[in-house]
Amino acid sequence: MDNPPANLQETLLFALDGLAEWVLVLEPDGTVAWSNRIFNEFMGYEDVPGYRRHLRQFFPAFSDELLSEIHDFTAPGLYHSTATKTLTGKDGMNHVIRFTMVPRCDKNGNIAGALVYGLDITELVEMEQFKRDAYAQIEKNIEQFAILGDHLRNPLTAIIGLSDLLEDQKTAGKIHTLATEIDDIITRIDKGWIESEKVRTIIRKYYDIGATGTRELVARAIHEHYLENEGKAGQTPETNSSMVPWNELPNRLKDSNIRQAENIWKMLHRIHCTIALSSGDKEPLFAFSDNEVELLAEMEHERWIDERVKKGWVYVGNRDDMQKIHDCILPWANLSDAQRMKDRNAVRALPAILAKVYLKIVRV
Repeated sequence: MDNPPANLQETLLFALDGLAEWVLVLEPDGTVAWSNRIFNEFMGYEDVPGYRRHLRQFFPAFSDELLSEIHDFTAPGLYHSTATKTLTGKDGMNHVIRFTMVPRCDKNGNIAGALVYGLDITELVEMEQFKRDAYAQIEKNIEQFAILGDHLRNPLTAIIGLSDLLEDQKTAGKIHTLATEIDDIITRIDKGWIESEKVRTIIRKYYDIGATGTRELVARAIHEHYLENEGKAGQTPETNSSMVPWNELPNRLKDSNIRQAENIWKMLHRIHCTIALSSGDKEPLFAFSDNEVELLAEMEHERWIDERVKKGWVYVGNRDDMQKIHDCILPWANLSDAQRMKDRNAVRALPAILAKVYLKIVRV
């Protein structure tokens, strides 16, 4: 498409063809109705576009996963992110591709397939690996400092012991004074080692958050808090499919947690607060006022309802997740106090959840 297009449809196709990320137009059965230039080049179809081929011809290993996403679409405009995949291009090199899908609708608003976007994040992944390697080296260096402290303290103890045998008490006193100063330095090194270990524990636990940054960090902390509470209530992976580690969560649940984390910033903005780095465990936890708890709880409930309704959930008195019916899809004022208390408790728990990942709430 070298010449400027003449009509709107050609204009849109011309624009999509110039994007740096893949764009595929899928039929409901998984047939590729159209694909843009960058995708065709990656697959080796520069001369003959990849039209009218089934998705399985391009992605045999995970095409069914993508197709299942299409079948889960229930509302226009609702994005579904799929897992990141590694593919081999025509150049023989492995490329890491992050996929995003959005439903494609007909004139009547019915789901008629999907648009699939693929972004090559290979360089980003390589950079993340570089940072991990750098972190590993830093950790090794810190451990050497800890070992050095022991190596210094052991002979220092021997020197103090020998000085006690000296007849010259003045000289012995000087040795003791200097030894005490050295021991104080070693103690500060040890204290720094202990504090750095706390930070390194957080980094080790969450270091694969990649480019999504703080919001995914918070989303993971929210999920861990959920696992803790559900576990205390007697739930197991057999009784609750969400009772799994973050990396094993279905993408739809990860996305839900990330959207919940993103909403935290919006809620805090309403009460003139934001999120900042915490200096450690000794900082007192932020405390909301009762009015703030009520406001934020209602905001979170409205966000939750909006998310559920977009996915096709409806209100029915008896909850059934398989049928997408829930007894809490009601305006805040119509909820029972027990139902509202769940959202209030979630708001009150937020400072402690953030503290687990060395974040805190501050007023601005």
